Amino acid sequence: MTRYVHYVGSLPEELMTGDRAVMEWFVDRSEGWPVTAVPCDLDPDWILQYLHARKDHADVFEVVRAGEFADYSDFPSYGLRSGRVLEPRHVAMNRDERIGEVVSAFESLRRDRPLSTETKIQISQPNPLDLAMFVFAGAAVSDGLPVGPALRRSDLVVAALRHLPVFTEAVLQEMTEVIARHGDRVVWQLESPIALLGMVKAQQLHSQWAVGRLVARQLAGILGRMHEIGAETVVHLCFGDYQHKSLLTPRSLDPAVILLNHTARLLNKRGIPLPAVHIPCAYGADPAPLDPDFYAALSRLDPDWRVIAGVVSPDSVEGSAQALALFERASGRTAYGVATACGLGRCTIETAEQAAAGTVAVARG
Repeated sequence: MTRYVHYVGSLPEELMTGDRAVMEWFVDRSEGWPVTAVPCDLDPDWILQYLHARKDHADVFEVVRAGEFADYSDFPSYGLRSGRVLEPRHVAMNRDERIGEVVSAFESLRRDRPLSTETKIQISQPNPLDLAMFVFAGAAVSDGLPVGPALRRSDLVVAALRHLPVFTEAVLQEMTEVIARHGDRVVWQLESPIALLGMVKAQQLHSQWAVGRLVARQLAGILGRMHEIGAETVVHLCFGDYQHKSLLTPRSLDPAVILLNHTARLLNKRGIPLPAVHIPCAYGADPAPLDPDFYAALSRLDPDWRVIAGVVSPDSVEGSAQALALFERASGRTAYGVATACGLGRCTIETAEQAAAGTVAVARG
């Protein structure tokens, strides 16, 4: 079975000189090896541009805590102004025209390069849960997700969850418009670090089964609605990678497996097929562990998930290959794809080159 190369997305800002140039960078470094899709991330820093842009709706939002994004503890938080009602237009990403430009650049690339007719463009889509949490509860985020500050900021978390349906409708409205125009050419990468981080924190607090059901309900809900509108999807889990530093250090893949198994049960009840899922094994600047115990939980993972092993480190192809072997042995299957743990936007150009080369080398085996 051929393992696909999966590029999570994002490149160092210096390489983002144009949509076609970004896609060509990935195509050139794939060396003809099959890829899950060709990414073109619109924001190298995930949702920082989106958070800045909430100030454009100053009639609706007010800053309740300023932040300059120096680190995880320096994210701003917004609140809703008194008497205002949040609407989807206030939280929309407003990317439909921009995505159209990316698709046009991809079609131009496909005319000039020998790409498979099945190859599609990959657009990153933050989970509405993450958008809501970072808009309203960014002040509750800090290294290690300490419980004390989170409890003191619980009003922000409650506000984020209360307004989550509005974020969900905004996301689905934009996706529906894009699918109507370009649906057969786009793969949506649903990015959900909050889901996995919540599970890791729950493991630390010995509450992962209860939290898993709650988080999985939201993840399965958005995946179900994406399926209903005809969105082709791959799920990207993440431990956080801002400034190449993880928010939490996982002890094992148990949190990811619990989350995905709960999600699978909910989707199976509705007859919705499971998408491919990217499971990160490295975190921050740390490479994927070479301890078999870290991967052991994969033996319990629902077999219908097509797993993308996020095991590649730019520092060592050999270590990455060893991590993949541990991943596949524990999961009892050949990985559908191979990837780094996160995008390359926080890398240097040299490190990004090494990461791409390492991903292809490990996928080839």
